[in-house]
Amino acid sequence: MSQQQRAVTPSNQLAEANQFNISGPIVINYSASSIAGVPTFSYKDAERDLQFSGDEVTRIDAPIGELVTVTLETVVDAFVRTFTLLVPRIRLSMGDQVEFETLGVVTVNLTGLVPPAGVLQTYSLHQLSGVARAVNF
Repeated sequence: MSQQQRAVTPSNQLAEANQFNISGPIVINYSASSIAGVPTFSYKDAERDLQFSGDEVTRIDAPIGELVTVTLETVVDAFVRTFTLLVPRIRLSMGDQVEFETLGVVTVNLTGLVPPAGVLQTYSLHQLSGVARAVNF
């Protein structure tokens, strides 16, 4: 059998990565799905250790990759702090893993009954690296 005619079996079939683990100053574990059928996202930095699932995880498919956003902190009539992880598209064999680099953005949105004049959003950019896997749930 030639290379082009090789049968596709579950062991060599390519799949989209759906589990992402990032370590470093910010520790993130993101699963696009879970046993419950909803996305899960954990975020840990020097100040916070937070868990999110389902509708608490906002996902937007964009040309640059998947943008996954969670709310880290809300101070009523002051600001909302969010974290957005840029998740690249990764294809690999089921059960395999691959290292990747990406970006995370902490955004502070000023809020209030009457927002001040000037810049209402500020950003902190974080270069991140981790491991992506394709797993069955």
